[in-house]
Amino acid sequence: MTRSPMTEQSGQAVQTPDIDPTERAALRTVALDWLRRLSSGEATPADSAALAQWRAISPAHAHAFAEAAALWEVLGDAARKAEGDRVVTMPRRHREGVLSRRGVLAGGAAAAASAAAIAVVRPPFALWPSAAELTADYRTGIGERRQVAIGDVAAVELNTRTSLDLRGAGNGEAHIELISGEAAVSTRDNAGHELVVVAGNGRVAARHASFNVRKEGAAVSVSCTAGAVAVTCDDRTVPVRAGEQLAYDSRGAGAVTAVDPELVTAWSRGLLMFRRAPLSRVIDEVNRYRSGRMILVDAALGQRQVVANFRLDRIEDVVDFMAKAMGIRVRSLPGGVVLVG
Repeated sequence: MTRSPMTEQSGQAVQTPDIDPTERAALRTVALDWLRRLSSGEATPADSAALAQWRAISPAHAHAFAEAAALWEVLGDAARKAEGDRVVTMPRRHREGVLSRRGVLAGGAAAAASAAAIAVVRPPFALWPSAAELTADYRTGIGERRQVAIGDVAAVELNTRTSLDLRGAGNGEAHIELISGEAAVSTRDNAGHELVVVAGNGRVAARHASFNVRKEGAAVSVSCTAGAVAVTCDDRTVPVRAGEQLAYDSRGAGAVTAVDPELVTAWSRGLLMFRRAPLSRVIDEVNRYRSGRMILVDAALGQRQVVANFRLDRIEDVVDFMAKAMGIRVRSLPGGVVLVG
């Protein structure tokens, strides 16, 4: 078999699994098939369990999925189309057993059109903005922050990759909608209206308060940093006071918990602060602020605890921190992709 090349990152040599190039290409094809399935909107818990078993077969399988995810992330729609064309035009003997059991590419143009429609509404892995995000009144890009004034009612700061819609005022209230991302909101003392922030299947009402709202998919968290807000979800209204947080999603709201306002609002001061946060969460958070993507290859490393502060204007320092301070192997790929572990 041919030995895989070694690359250097932060002074550490990282070697991919020793595997024949033909076998590597076959594994990547299967990995891409899994990605298509996961992004189709039809994946089930059984699919997730089957994928975990497939990745655990060997280090080569795990690396194949990580690199396929990187390819999916970096090249986006063009890569998927090119890869799909390549698979379709492969000789039958090479693709039998790879796509037939998943059936993801079956159906020709009709299936492709259906998948494209789904991708517009729910982009896989957040590779590009959804239709709702693209048509929002205000949007921020990667690493961008923006101040928005809601008339004389409130000041809003949008964090990275955030989309916000204005809904106007009426019945003594001013309405805005957080479509995705994160926003820090401060109502004005002389506000003539109560501010209502709609996010997911809930809403936050405030008159004299400062609070942080974050929405990722259907999951929403509301953290009050001053004053008090009222969070309504599924016809249940819960008061959230300074130093408290409430999370909710499509299943309803959880319990009110304590939160450190300094950590929640660190982003508005240009910082990311972690206090015994699992590495998996750190990587997810950092991915919001940098181009490309960091991918955790070794799931066991995801539970390692991290205590660190990072400057958002030097977000690439995170890679050096993992390699040097934490002693974790990292490997850089084109397009800002970094494999961790």
